[in-house]
Amino acid sequence: MLSCLLYALPVAFLIASISKKWFYSVILTLFMITSFLEVMMVGLFGSYITSGNIIAILTTNNEEATGFVSTTFHALPTTIPVILSWVAALSIKRGRSIVWPHILGALTTFMLSATFIFLNITIKWDGSITSKFYIDQNVLNHPPYNFFNQSFNAIHQLYIKSCIDDAKDMTFGAKKDSINENEIYVLAIGESMRYDNLSIGGYKRNTTPQLSELNNLMLFSDYYSTATLTMYSVPQIITRATADNFELNYKEKSIFQPFKECGFKTFAICCNNLLTYEKYLTNGVDSLYIVPTDDDIRLKIDSLSSLYPKTFFIVQFYGNHSPYNNFCPKDNIFGSKKKMDEYDKTILHADHVISNIIKTIDKPDYISTYVMMSDHGEDFTSEKFSGHGASCNPSKEEYHVPLIIWYNTNWADRFPEKAAYLSERKDIPVNADNIFYTVCDMAGIRLSPQYSKSDWAITSNRFQVHTRKLLTPDGKNCLTLK
Repeated sequence: MLSCLLYALPVAFLIASISKKWFYSVILTLFMITSFLEVMMVGLFGSYITSGNIIAILTTNNEEATGFVSTTFHALPTTIPVILSWVAALSIKRGRSIVWPHILGALTTFMLSATFIFLNITIKWDGSITSKFYIDQNVLNHPPYNFFNQSFNAIHQLYIKSCIDDAKDMTFGAKKDSINENEIYVLAIGESMRYDNLSIGGYKRNTTPQLSELNNLMLFSDYYSTATLTMYSVPQIITRATADNFELNYKEKSIFQPFKECGFKTFAICCNNLLTYEKYLTNGVDSLYIVPTDDDIRLKIDSLSSLYPKTFFIVQFYGNHSPYNNFCPKDNIFGSKKKMDEYDKTILHADHVISNIIKTIDKPDYISTYVMMSDHGEDFTSEKFSGHGASCNPSKEEYHVPLIIWYNTNWADRFPEKAAYLSERKDIPVNADNIFYTVCDMAGIRLSPQYSKSDWAITSNRFQVHTRKLLTPDGKNCLTLK
């Protein structure tokens, strides 16, 4: 609270330094109106106004607006101090003698604010966050700046939404050499799966017994997610968007498009999660299936891949999300004393689900691959707390996640060089930036030069390691990871 007051003082001093009464009255009234709205929001909902609130106000109809206003009268008494302060401030006499003392006060408090921010970033956060992120979260998202910051964000979001419509007709100029064999390519997205809890990665408990028995399966040891929230990580997996260019996921179609351009039937299968309600990510897909459990996904893949000769699937699991109850009675072998016990059961169940899908697509006379990564990890800082995406200084467990790649013998025979590259590069640093290009390259799909980035495809002879970045929970800033 005191820090917010400190950040607001430079503005207060600058307003007080205005000598022209009419200009002073206009600016003061503007801030009074924004303060009135902020206090109303706190009184009604316990939070400051957001860009979503502003967008709702701009796009609502008369009936909705009338209904909202009729329910807000009980919060009006909370605004009385704002109105009284405004009236009192307007009654103060103006004159040139007040200018320089208040400008000096503005400069002094600004320097104090800058020093306070610097000390917080360097000492409290150990330099692990950017000043832009700190200012966004701790200064601009609080009064008196919040309303103006959220208004800017609302305008920006409305612009971005318009880009989704512009992307409807875009193509990647994708081409692929003709292959007589049937083909199945699966891109699977796990949920909250930690690398550290997979026995194929060295975990003490045998949580992945079935995956460990599969041939041609590789676990990449140094794969990072590009965000610790699903809403930001999944778009960066299935589009060309990156942590420092996240808006690209609105401006282009997802990885379905190049497969469609090459004659594949495309399907999305999920358990009522992100792909269900962010429809722009599956725009143009042949069918979107919502299934009740992860176990039902295999049956859909089996029936659809048998019906069509060339298929591409994106799968999004419910996976290992809290409250860690996604497992069967037969997976209950680790006890129930700790939260990690419950989590490990979900890993064991995921091992069963993933292995069955891989066995299902390993059909004779089919070329098949399975690429899976988790959207983010999970932080177990204590027995009482676990989660992800709540900190601007995330633990490594939140973004160090599994990348699992499997291919059948037919694919290896068709692409022996790519298979060799996968084996050679399973311990190199990669992240979600590599997925779009790797999955296309594994299918032999070539993109037009303006969309191609072969040096990011793990299976390419041009592959190069790049700097890995993480999009912070505000969706605007990113951190460089080592």
